Amino acid sequence: MSENSLLKSTRQLQDYQKRPSTDFNQMMGIGKEAHCRYVWSYRIADDNSPWRAIGTRQSGKKTCKLSQFYLDASIGRDCSMDCFVSPNQFFDWRNSKQLASLHANWLEIDINTPAGTTRETKKSLSKEQETQVVSEVFNQLESQGVPLPTGYVLSGSGGVHLYWMYDGVDAYKWRVAAWRDIASSLVSKLKGGNLWHVDLGASKDPARVLRMPGSRHGSTKRTVEFHSCGDVFSFEELAKSLNVQIAKTKHLTLVQPVSAPARPRKSPPKDPNVYKNPNGGKHTIGQWWFKIYTHILQHINSNPVKEGMRDSTAFILFVALRHIQDEEAAYQRVRQLNERHIGLTDEELGKYLKTARTTLYKYKKDSIADYLQRQLDMDVSFLYQDKAKLTPEEVKAARQAAAVSTAKKKTESTLSRILRAAKELLTQNVTPTQVTVAAICGRSERTVRRYWAEVMSHPVIRSASIYSPPQICPVGS
Repeated sequence: MSENSLLKSTRQLQDYQKRPSTDFNQMMGIGKEAHCRYVWSYRIADDNSPWRAIGTRQSGKKTCKLSQFYLDASIGRDCSMDCFVSPNQFFDWRNSKQLASLHANWLEIDINTPAGTTRETKKSLSKEQETQVVSEVFNQLESQGVPLPTGYVLSGSGGVHLYWMYDGVDAYKWRVAAWRDIASSLVSKLKGGNLWHVDLGASKDPARVLRMPGSRHGSTKRTVEFHSCGDVFSFEELAKSLNVQIAKTKHLTLVQPVSAPARPRKSPPKDPNVYKNPNGGKHTIGQWWFKIYTHILQHINSNPVKEGMRDSTAFILFVALRHIQDEEAAYQRVRQLNERHIGLTDEELGKYLKTARTTLYKYKKDSIADYLQRQLDMDVSFLYQDKAKLTPEEVKAARQAAAVSTAKKKTESTLSRILRAAKELLTQNVTPTQVTVAAICGRSERTVRRYWAEVMSHPVIRSASIYSPPQICPVGS
């Protein structure tokens, strides 16, 4: 699809034609996975699991053929009942950290239901109402200048799934972040209607599963339909049309080391009585910081820098180098180390080192030992070689204290992210659930479940009607 056609976004709803389900599968590469997709139907009762994987799992664990899944999800003469599929592929397990390739962005349009409605009492829209919903959605997209989707799926109950399809792209971390930004942009373009709203959790979750065209809706017995105009995007084109920046990580780029000009070496005096060690055998401040610097390097060479320790590692490396080199040389050296070992963006690195570039930090031995233990989880016995070394029990105690501190910070950070996701749902007049909150905040449902009591008791959330969704509803409508 050309850039001009993306910007104009003039395609009309009548240009979309009903297509066979095989067209949907072909456009999405379903049944021809390089990795694996997950399919789901609560109609499957065997093995105590409604989940199946198709394709190839990295672990070599069992998968099944798509045709067998359709058979397993059939009841008597009712074939392929309530079948769902993940548009994106995974290396092994179905979660965002296991994403292998991205194939589409989507919006799930769900129908409005009164408070207290259950799965059993939830009503479906008529075909006329369904047509009204599709028309309103397309009108709102066009009014916002959004490129209209490759196609849409009628779920069979009145819900609609809109797909912006593209050739599969590798799901690098930076690309998944862009996928989420695209999803957020798409969601923000729709304001909803009397009959419908956007399901934020489903639309912002790259690991989601949605109803499969050609299958049947269990409640209405309608066949799930696919309508398409045939236009397929590229991932970059779609992002550009929505003003989403794709921030490709730079830490994979090799950087040539900056060579400092060689300094002429001075020969010691020929008369041994004239030459004396200027420090009487003791180290200088520069030598002491060089010792710290080399031990930090040994530590990060042996132990990959964890995400929560990146800022601290970059900071203390720069502080050490500032006692050895001038400010610019130290900064360039830390940039090189960041590219190879730490993985911060240039913007993040500049932010974390902002104060250290103007202030020469000084630490006492005990202070730097405490910092290295808590922030980098390092063995600091090298700092006390002139005195008695720390006993194994003391080192163990220090590491335990550091672990407790790190766990506390991680807990507070996770709870904060979950609360932000719940608040976002409330601002859209959507009742937060564990499933939708997990999808938006990028944490697993199990993690969200652990914090759910604290979320429910939070002053901002407490007034809303929060409930845990049924175990059989982790998918699209």
